[in-house]
Amino acid sequence: MTTAIGATSIASRLIGRVADWLGQFHRSAEIRALATSEVESIARDLRIPRAELETLVAHSRQGAKELPQLLEALGIDEGSIADKEPGVLRDLTLVCALCSTKFRCNREMQAGTAALRYPEYCANSYTIDALRKKPSRPETIDLLRGPGCC
Repeated sequence: MTTAIGATSIASRLIGRVADWLGQFHRSAEIRALATSEVESIARDLRIPRAELETLVAHSRQGAKELPQLLEALGIDEGSIADKEPGVLRDLTLVCALCSTKFRCNREMQAGTAALRYPEYCANSYTIDALRKKPSRPETIDLLRGPGCC
């Protein structure tokens, strides 16, 4: 009986993946059906090259769902980034959406090791590290004043 349940689970996952693939194909076909000027306009609005837009559409099933999870694991407030540096968050999201190491990222998230190992595989690691090291405004003011000042 357990084997039948396992086989059903595997079959349902396989069917789900095929359905997702067909959905991606449909979305890709929709964007290919647009006039070149429309696609160029969308890409320009998003400030990305047309080829990246098409790649994003093809990867839409995965998207950038890992980014908020990773930021949370690292103790980084995504809302704060969105408020203070929306361009940085947009770039982080784009890099995450186009990432080729999603399987490892998800595995590290599930294992609870992403916060330790993300520099090994995450294309956003340099930007994330810069965000983690960026001093807040009060610290910056203190650094400018120097010790014993004011």
